[in-house]
Amino acid sequence: MSESKQIVELIIGHTSSRLPGGPSENGHTHQWTLFVKPANKEYENFTDNKLVHKVKFEIHESFPNPVRIVSKPPFKISETGFASFSAYVSIYLNLPHQKPHRVPYELILFNGETDSQEEVQKLLIREDVISPAFLEQIKKYGKSKKRKASMISSHSGKPSSPDDSWKNSNNRSYKKSKEIGAGVPIPKIEVTNSEDNSNEKRRKTELNSKPKSAAELTKKLNKCSDPHAIYKISEFLLKLPKTTIHQSSLHLSFDLTGCDLDTLSEISKILKSFKNSRH
Repeated sequence: MSESKQIVELIIGHTSSRLPGGPSENGHTHQWTLFVKPANKEYENFTDNKLVHKVKFEIHESFPNPVRIVSKPPFKISETGFASFSAYVSIYLNLPHQKPHRVPYELILFNGETDSQEEVQKLLIREDVISPAFLEQIKKYGKSKKRKASMISSHSGKPSSPDDSWKNSNNRSYKKSKEIGAGVPIPKIEVTNSEDNSNEKRRKTELNSKPKSAAELTKKLNKCSDPHAIYKISEFLLKLPKTTIHQSSLHLSFDLTGCDLDTLSEISKILKSFKNSRH
């Protein structure tokens, strides 16, 4: 018989802003804050430790004191830096003999003056270890309202090491990159062109708002300069089995002519959504 589970929802996220006056003497360009908050938006922060006992933040080893424990709310840390990096956030719930939930998190520094990112994480807890008082805390803090929850991962490992070769570049950060440096770039999408195939006839029946062929969509991707759009498209492509990313150059290679119509349509929708958002 399977054990009954209770879901605790929490927010892991960050805010970032450009430093006034430009980069600092050590090359830092942004100030950021990494946090854990209640999923219930009625509460900006936890008011006590009744649901969350403490939070451990594992940031990149290039920062002073890269493993930081916050034992009382608000559960957050702040630093300055020059690039995106991989982190881990371990959440210790206020339950006896309960192991911490270690969640991977990508702290992205975009090129905007201010940016924020939030992810609702679902923590599964066995019901037989939950007291009535803790259940009340779940109802109070741990249930999101009108939010899309992201899936929690059980990946383990250390945040990746920095690549100082990017420190003085003006390249943008990229979520899937595991390298750190000032301005870790969004991968360039390299798409292999090939002869039109039989699927082209089906593609020509699509609406005018969609590309007529893989070749046309390839041109649109190559012309795209919006970092948020490139990030979203890269995130989508990396879910597909034939996509490869070159770690040294951070180029994303993908042959669109091997895609089915649904995949091409999805990429086109992403491009169109960012195009419309600028108007």
